[in-house]
Amino acid sequence: MSKLCKIFALFLFSPLWIFAQISPKESSELNYRIIGFSFPQKSQTVKYKVEIALGNYDDEITFQKNIVTTLSANKNRLIAEVPSFGKRYTWRVTYLNDGSKGTESELHHFSTIKAPEVDPDSVRMSVTSNAGQYKDHYVFVDGNKALYDMSGAPVWFFPKIDGLDPRSIHLRDLKLSPFGTITVIDDERIYETGYDGTVLWKGPGNGKIRTDTSNFENAYHHEFTRLANGHYMTMSFEQEAWPLPTQIDSATVAISHGKITRDNNNVYYQKMLFGTLDEFDQQGKLVWKWSGSEYLKGSDLSKRMIRNKFFDLNDTHANAFYFDEKTKRIFISFRDLNRVIEIQYPGGKVLQTYGKLYTPGGDNRLKNGSFCGQHSARLSQDGYLYLFNNNICHMRALPTVLMLKPPAAGDDSLEKVWEFECPMEELGQNETTAGYFNFGGSVSELPDRSFFVCMGGSYGKLFIVNRDKKILWSTQPEKWDNAAGKWIKDGVLIDAVKREGSYRASIISRYELESLIWNEPLKKS
Repeated sequence: MSKLCKIFALFLFSPLWIFAQISPKESSELNYRIIGFSFPQKSQTVKYKVEIALGNYDDEITFQKNIVTTLSANKNRLIAEVPSFGKRYTWRVTYLNDGSKGTESELHHFSTIKAPEVDPDSVRMSVTSNAGQYKDHYVFVDGNKALYDMSGAPVWFFPKIDGLDPRSIHLRDLKLSPFGTITVIDDERIYETGYDGTVLWKGPGNGKIRTDTSNFENAYHHEFTRLANGHYMTMSFEQEAWPLPTQIDSATVAISHGKITRDNNNVYYQKMLFGTLDEFDQQGKLVWKWSGSEYLKGSDLSKRMIRNKFFDLNDTHANAFYFDEKTKRIFISFRDLNRVIEIQYPGGKVLQTYGKLYTPGGDNRLKNGSFCGQHSARLSQDGYLYLFNNNICHMRALPTVLMLKPPAAGDDSLEKVWEFECPMEELGQNETTAGYFNFGGSVSELPDRSFFVCMGGSYGKLFIVNRDKKILWSTQPEKWDNAAGKWIKDGVLIDAVKREGSYRASIISRYELESLIWNEPLKKS
């Protein structure tokens, strides 16, 4: 009797088990065009053939007339690309054996959904240089909240998650993790998601991780990365009041707009905003923290004061970090200090300071330093510091990709070993770049030592440049202007105050995309 029960249970639940192996699931609505198809294995099958038709069909004849893609594989999964977003599709798999026509599955159905970011009638990525050796790569653009192939065609976009519409928030730092997942930061939250938008992990506290900063809404900011050990590292804010000299007059207090306060002991304080690094484990527990305020309190920042009374800035603006996990060093960028510091992990000791130090009576703005308003500081394969230099201290200067040799000691021995001025063809001789490059920008070194660059700001151009300063590929977002009846480039004809364009961009290979589709960890190099 027990044997009969087992046979009955197997018969009863087998269809559910088989259905669970089929992907995309029946009537799925997908936010991507490059799709992982999976289906049950069948004994004695030597090849699996997948056919995809444009449209929703339930009869064999109509399905066959509308097939747009046919692919074969030796195992029970494969990846296929469908033509468009906002369309319905029908597909099936045929199990082929030696010497037989094969067995066909039933017809399955899914659709790709629309989003403004991937509407070809209103937005596009205009490619001006062929991708060449990078033709099988893809780029995440956080301004457009989408993934593009190297011909400029969108293949994926960020869907609604956790009750949030991504079109109503500022997504930043959209990139692939070492675990075949996506990490992203918005105005208040940090997320790890799957390819389909499934939330796999999110930061604790909904953006409010410490009670002492509960008055500051946007706790997480700028950068969020999953580490090789499975932990998560991000930047957050901390706000502290620094004691000031007691010789503060009422006029000085007035022009501080509430940033200078006085306690009952007649001691004056100035509210200062600092950046921290926070590391969380998979359970959301804070396991390591580095405090920017602790470093800066003992630094040369005390010399950046107006008339030796109060600071001329209230936010040091930590805006990027890079963790070199091999050497256990972290590089942290402070935009408003025109500075990058190198710290030891996990001890937190400051090992190097890149950028000029403040001196009493010196130029607090440090306009003549090696870089200004920088973003995305990283370490190259040959041990140099490289960064996206926004170069905002000079009204008609363009951003540069800058590579620096680390100093042997002190801060004045920085040696520039390579620099590339980012192209902006539309800039007239007497035009100013002010406003275009105040925010954003990123750079990452590729395996062949070329650089993938996002110019950020309201301009948003992406390009790959090699060490010989040759552009290997470039693209730029464009929008259709109904009034003008033509495509326009973001940031050239659009007011920069609207913050169009991208904050950061990242590039992935075909292998990395496939790891993301199957949600599989990347192989260690």
